[in-house]
Amino acid sequence: MFIHNYLYSLRLMLGNKQLVFWTLAFPLIMAMLFNMAFSNIEKSEKLDPIDIAVVDDSSFRSNMIYTETLETLGKGDDRIFNITYTDAGKAEKMLRDGEITGFVRFEDNEPRITVRSNGINETIMCSVFDEIGSESKLIMNVGMTEIMSLVKSGKTDIDYQSLFKEEAEKIMGDDTGLTDTSPKNMSFVMIEYYSLIAMACMYSGLLSMTLMNYRLANISPVGRRSTISPSKRLSQISGSLTASFTVQLFGLAMLYLLLIFVVRADFGTKLPEIILLSLLGSLAGLTLGVAVAVLVKINENAKLTVLLSVVMAGCFFAGMMGITMKNIIDKNAPFINRINPVAMITDGLYALYYYDSGERYLINVISLAVFSAVMMLISVSGLRRQRYDSL
Repeated sequence: MFIHNYLYSLRLMLGNKQLVFWTLAFPLIMAMLFNMAFSNIEKSEKLDPIDIAVVDDSSFRSNMIYTETLETLGKGDDRIFNITYTDAGKAEKMLRDGEITGFVRFEDNEPRITVRSNGINETIMCSVFDEIGSESKLIMNVGMTEIMSLVKSGKTDIDYQSLFKEEAEKIMGDDTGLTDTSPKNMSFVMIEYYSLIAMACMYSGLLSMTLMNYRLANISPVGRRSTISPSKRLSQISGSLTASFTVQLFGLAMLYLLLIFVVRADFGTKLPEIILLSLLGSLAGLTLGVAVAVLVKINENAKLTVLLSVVMAGCFFAGMMGITMKNIIDKNAPFINRINPVAMITDGLYALYYYDSGERYLINVISLAVFSAVMMLISVSGLRRQRYDSL
């Protein structure tokens, strides 16, 4: 019976032209459009230093790690930034007049970045400061550990500034203020393809929701017949979900083949990790589609609107329309992206891009697995509570 339900579900999905377009064809079309838009961006244009301003006050000058790092990033022919050190009022005026990409001020020893819009320069600026922040926390932890060790040994005349500077040089290097841990064969254009992968993963919810609607007695005549049939409900649903995942795997395979062999996107040596994250992201999308189908008591078209609204809201909060939004959410309402599967996918992909350590990637992998399990538990509970007065 499982095989019968599996094959029947495959025929239903492949016979739905609208569903096939949005889940299989649309990501491929977007990949080709991205390729036409960005294929020559790095060859035709050299990235010029980005004009930024730093609010030069006591809060900034007391932060040795940021002051020295920004000094290094703002000098030399290969500098990343053209930095203007000024007061808050002048920085805001420069931003309004379009003289700078953004400015940063320090509050409570943390940088607060202000930009006018979303773009590649704004993305680079936010990403660089995120990287400095990660290194800063590491240096502080190592420095405090060293201080505690010296205190326990009985030493009291500790030169704290020299100690932290020495630890910073060990971690970040003597000649650079920022350690570039990203793979050398990648670029910021890859972030666009990462966003496309995340979107394709979440669109898998359209597959599972469509098949679940066929199995619900209050939505479809097929569902009414299935409910009163002697076949087990578990067999019906498991066959449908397995078919959904099969079609999604086919769609992902087509997308990766297009990106690798036609678009020539270079995923480096981390392609297996990216594929694993994509599979778990697809599973999260599938389970989200099931949850919407089971829990939302409205017609099929309205359910589609609800699912797409949830996915697009997740994309927005995850920074797919501009990475600065992700930074804003992470700093001011981090709980949102902790339960947002789109943010888990994109953050896992960014972690592979920026960091050598796999800790952040692993956290996102586990989070996606937990999200999928929770969605399935909620869906099963909802299915068990369903009762019909008549069919």
